[in-house]
Amino acid sequence: MRGSLRASWRLLRLFFFVWSGLWLTFRHGSGLGSRERLARVQRDWYRRAVELLGVEVRCRGEQVDGSALVVANHVSWLDIPVLGSRLDVRFLSKSEIARWPVIGWLARGHGTLFIRRGAHEVEAIIEDIAKALDDGERVAIFPEATTTPGDEVHHFHARLFAAAVATATPIQPVAIDYGREPDGGPAHASYSGSDRLLPHFWRLLRRERTTVDLHILPPIPVEPDARRRDLAKTARATIVATLSLPQDAGISDGEGM
Repeated sequence: MRGSLRASWRLLRLFFFVWSGLWLTFRHGSGLGSRERLARVQRDWYRRAVELLGVEVRCRGEQVDGSALVVANHVSWLDIPVLGSRLDVRFLSKSEIARWPVIGWLARGHGTLFIRRGAHEVEAIIEDIAKALDDGERVAIFPEATTTPGDEVHHFHARLFAAAVATATPIQPVAIDYGREPDGGPAHASYSGSDRLLPHFWRLLRRERTTVDLHILPPIPVEPDARRRDLAKTARATIVATLSLPQDAGISDGEGM
């Protein structure tokens, strides 16, 4: 009963909070104010969002100055607000999210880049990412292209790393760790396999507290003649080592989303 009451109260507060986010996105995402001001507004909004969700973010490390291709392992839909609460980034998401009610509008207002499957679409998004990096922005991608229970890191699709090579932009790996449950099972926040969004969201709201360790790792320099597969391998190995998971083969030259 206590968990349901907690979840209901949080849901009510989140409802009004999301509508405030729509107003902020309309006001600041329409070109008003500087990029720095918009980034600060977005970061503060994400921080408040994770607080309302009952999530405690324990952050280690700092984002690089200037542009970077931010590369993270992927455990849950929660990864996006967690990263957004500590990093000034534009996210790369699947195109169907752009059509979601409210959330899609917020994502577009926050400068999210969207990718559709297909070789031609991947080449186009690489150009969009490269342009953003050239403009001094940070773009966050999840090279696994899917989520895991948090006890492994899937292979990294190397294709999107071409944007960092084309612009000689550093890559900043980020390791996301929700820990494990007391019985050794997957972290409660993990969203993978047969999980469904609404039941998962409700379970998260019922929890008294969800903790995540966010490791913002040192940047990997990129030379103009760097090989994207080598960069993907180095980034993945760094994340895997930080999470104390087994190192194994994990690179693909596939689409990346």
